[in-house]
Amino acid sequence: MYIPPVELSKIEPEELDDYLSRGWFRMHQSIFTTHQLIFDDTWYEAIWLRACLKKFSADKKYEALKKRNSRFKTEIKKAHVTHEHEKLYARYRQNVSFDTSPSLDWLLFGNKFHNVYNTYVINIFDGDKLIGAGFFDLGKKSAAGICSVYHPAYKKYSLGKYMIYEKMFSCKAKGFRYFYPGYFVPGYAPFDYKLEIGKPALEYFDAGKQKWFSVKDFPYNYSSP
Repeated sequence: MYIPPVELSKIEPEELDDYLSRGWFRMHQSIFTTHQLIFDDTWYEAIWLRACLKKFSADKKYEALKKRNSRFKTEIKKAHVTHEHEKLYARYRQNVSFDTSPSLDWLLFGNKFHNVYNTYVINIFDGDKLIGAGFFDLGKKSAAGICSVYHPAYKKYSLGKYMIYEKMFSCKAKGFRYFYPGYFVPGYAPFDYKLEIGKPALEYFDAGKQKWFSVKDFPYNYSSP
């Protein structure tokens, strides 16, 4: 069943929490949901995820990433898309195998000039050079990871995963209950990395039952209505 996106002129923090809890997600300056996707002419299920931050803590993967990236400078602040962000996004876009938006500005804002979301960014620097950037939206007690990009020359540092961890720790420190990283797609490997970040805290959304369950109980013969 097709559900049209909801165009937004504003969104309150509590509203974003509610949308996210029902398996909706940001698209430009609208919000949407879907339960099916098509890749390479094949239909797949889209399974929405969230992490219960009360159950989320540093694990061996995070400690290894933190040590590997210890020489880099990290900051988290209110988001503002700069020329350096766009340059980084362009380099990132040239080295991925999937379709992406033509620019970071288009990915976040579409054809709008005002951001209705409360968006923050994590920036990672090697000296003065911007090598990673990850954007996420804050609600009242929930947050959603929107995108993370990194310089291809730093691929071995797993900056994408590292930034998701750091976003989640930042939100947990603020007392947030949930972090929503988007969806994974059973049978389509490029999204599987989301299942390895804070796995004991991960839950999936059952669209038929309109409820969240531990991802460890996910039935891989799952079929949404």
